Amino acid sequence: MNFIKKIDIFYIITLLFLLLSSNANFLSANNIYWFIVLGFISTVAVSKRILNITDIKIIILFALIYLILVVLRDIFINQLDSELILSDVIFLFKYLLLSFVYVATLKEKVIPYLVRVIVHLTVLSFFFFFLQIIGFADIIYRYSQALNLPSVNNIEGYTNFVFFSFTRGRHDYANSGFVWEPGAFGCFLSIALLLHFFVNKFRFDKSAIILLLGIITTFSTTTYLALLVILFLTYRARVPKVNRWIILLVPVFLFLIISIPILSDKIGETYYEDMSDLNRLRILERYYHRQNQQIPLNRFASMEYIYTSFGSHLLLGVNNKYNVILNKKNDVDISNGIFDFLAKFGLVGFLFLLYCYGKVCFIYLRNRELLIYCILVFLIIAFGEPILHLPLVLMFIFLYLLKINSASAQASFSRI
Repeated sequence: MNFIKKIDIFYIITLLFLLLSSNANFLSANNIYWFIVLGFISTVAVSKRILNITDIKIIILFALIYLILVVLRDIFINQLDSELILSDVIFLFKYLLLSFVYVATLKEKVIPYLVRVIVHLTVLSFFFFFLQIIGFADIIYRYSQALNLPSVNNIEGYTNFVFFSFTRGRHDYANSGFVWEPGAFGCFLSIALLLHFFVNKFRFDKSAIILLLGIITTFSTTTYLALLVILFLTYRARVPKVNRWIILLVPVFLFLIISIPILSDKIGETYYEDMSDLNRLRILERYYHRQNQQIPLNRFASMEYIYTSFGSHLLLGVNNKYNVILNKKNDVDISNGIFDFLAKFGLVGFLFLLYCYGKVCFIYLRNRELLIYCILVFLIIAFGEPILHLPLVLMFIFLYLLKINSASAQASFSRI
């Protein structure tokens, strides 16, 4: 009984929330687990009498507006079949409702717990990543494959055992952590680092250093760019006075982007390779079809392909499962998060999510210049990976709508 009493229920809820958001393991691979976790969190919220009338009114109004907009869009504008319309309805109860229940249950504890659990998962990833880079990658792969846990990722060589992901041959020297690939893990870490700086007043404490080290181990161009902006944001938050050093930092920042090979060379090479891939989709499809894989379109190719495929439909979006329509021409795997979300919920949905994110950031910053840097971080990580539809990002909608502020909770949380 004493052991049960000592269990931190909010820690468990946050861990489950992150594992579902990771889009990497058997929990996120089956709808039944989503609804089990949703039911579990809801039960905790009701039993502890955390939900209030205002919370309920907000989610009911939000759900009604969402359903009216997407159903009208799907039926009258895009003229989709019932299966695709149903997928948009399920998205509400699977992703959005989970985000709402999580935020409404933890309220002011959301950010402290998110950072705490992500830091712990990052430390755990260091252990497996160390084994991976010293030559035990095949052992990790075989052990994980022996567990035969299902996953939503059908990438050759991909494996996952809940708390760590790995793709043999493709990511031999990069850390994927508990997310499906290094770049996506870097996005999770960037969000966690930014949120942590909000509540700890931009101090480089132990948690911040762990998150920084985690970002470094991803070897992700997108994440490194986001990190540069976060570090500049940190400097401006700590040294708000404009001086000559700030003026010098701007060209230094640009020089870093141009001169560091992993940033400039990779971005340029990726763009030209992407444009080349778009001109030979039929050849690529024959090759990847024999490998039982989708055509992996990179950032720029994904952007161009979605835009040319849907055009003006991107204003309101096509459907949560737009890939069903897209893949009637070519079976492709999209990797651009912004255009993935535009295809799902349109420019209107994207701007609404960005607005909520910006409002949450402004609660802590109260500075328009710093807010611009936060938005830039959001755009960078969103361009790199399709993460905007995941509960970890959608939670910003409800952090704003429920007017959650974790700043006052940080002091008490440190004593938990």
